[in-house]
Amino acid sequence: MDQVVSYVCDSCKENISSRQTRHKIYCRVSSLESSFVCAECSTPFSMGYEVTDREKSSYACEECDKVFFSKIGLRCHSYEHSNNWPYQCKECGKGFGCKFLLKRHMPKHSDEKQYKCDICHSKFKFKTGLNTHMNIHDEQKSFRCEKCDKIFPSKIRLERHMAKHSDIRPHTCSFCPSKFKEKRSLTRHMKMHVNISV
Repeated sequence: MDQVVSYVCDSCKENISSRQTRHKIYCRVSSLESSFVCAECSTPFSMGYEVTDREKSSYACEECDKVFFSKIGLRCHSYEHSNNWPYQCKECGKGFGCKFLLKRHMPKHSDEKQYKCDICHSKFKFKTGLNTHMNIHDEQKSFRCEKCDKIFPSKIRLERHMAKHSDIRPHTCSFCPSKFKEKRSLTRHMKMHVNISV
């Protein structure tokens, strides 16, 4: 009969119930250079099968019905409902359910841009920013504006840009008649209304 052994992950110090789970979920968390990222929690992996193995099972949150691919993902999420975070940013106080997410958050408080494009020398705080930017240099992955020929690394950024060529303002303030082309502009505007939290 197999004996269940408990392990402690070197990267995040979580207790893991089996060697396989430890290997598939945590052993590569400290490697931010990984090619594959879990869509659920953004944990990086160096092997694609590790991500797909996680997606074979699912766990639903009893409070909000969000679905997660691992018990650990569900546990990290559960802190959102209790607001009792195990990891907290010392700079801004934001809470996180796992150490990796706190580590990924920290560069936001620094001006250092450690990731550099070898082609045009643009610099980025996050590797994901560099990866998205690299699409600009690849004809098949980039998105070009038909009106001004400007190139964008993602479809979302192109769509956001296209609003500049239009007078359509679909985002309306619920407190005044102001209208905006982008939702983030509306969000910024809403914060100006006294005693309103967005």
